[in-house]
Amino acid sequence: MVFSPQLFFRRSRSRSHRNSGFSLVELLVSVGILLTVLAIVCEQIAAMQKMSASEAAKLDITQQTREFLNQTVRDLHMSGYPGPSVYATQPTLDNPSVAAGLVSVSPTQVIMEGDVNGEGQVYSVAFSYVAADPNDPNCPCVRRGAIPKSAAFPWAQPAAASYTQAEHLVPPGTGAGQSGQDIFQFLDRNGNPVDLSTGNDISTPQGALNVASIATIKINLMLATSQRDPASGQPVTVALSALARPRQ
Repeated sequence: MVFSPQLFFRRSRSRSHRNSGFSLVELLVSVGILLTVLAIVCEQIAAMQKMSASEAAKLDITQQTREFLNQTVRDLHMSGYPGPSVYATQPTLDNPSVAAGLVSVSPTQVIMEGDVNGEGQVYSVAFSYVAADPNDPNCPCVRRGAIPKSAAFPWAQPAAASYTQAEHLVPPGTGAGQSGQDIFQFLDRNGNPVDLSTGNDISTPQGALNVASIATIKINLMLATSQRDPASGQPVTVALSALARPRQ
């Protein structure tokens, strides 16, 4: 048998080439694994993006509502200033220069009078829950309206034409789909709830006694953002609260 170097090296290269390649099955398995890893990575990236958008929405609505709460607390702290007692001859409550303090209270509304801007002008200020407004898609909301006091009794003051508001509230109450608490809670000097069942404004003697017993007002706001929780699919909610002590 004659040995041929050319034939030997040609067969060696052929065997080496066959041994170094991939079969179709191996290639398909590799591609499948790669696609699976990419799908997991993309899913995690999408979840992180949704979470980031959710946190950004929470931060934005929290900042706006915190400003509204701070304004509410500042106003309530000025409730009743300047009152009748600062004058040598006490004027009646229909005097535009006299602040009556808390005028009317309920779980969804507070009306008060005070020099809220520190400029010597008494304002009638109303904080009111609005369940729905056909002209405002941002409701349910709580609105703050302030107007210079006119020469009329506190419970007969006109409503303000302009207002600021805290938007996208979860409706107050303890039923399904509600926040679980009232927007306004009223406590006496011992921290007990004030009973408003027999009157909640100063237009009647009993109502005036009830309102005068209020030492602290707790404001509770729960907001629903436009973003949904990536895990539950439910709207992301933010709960904020504050305490105010009326000057009256």
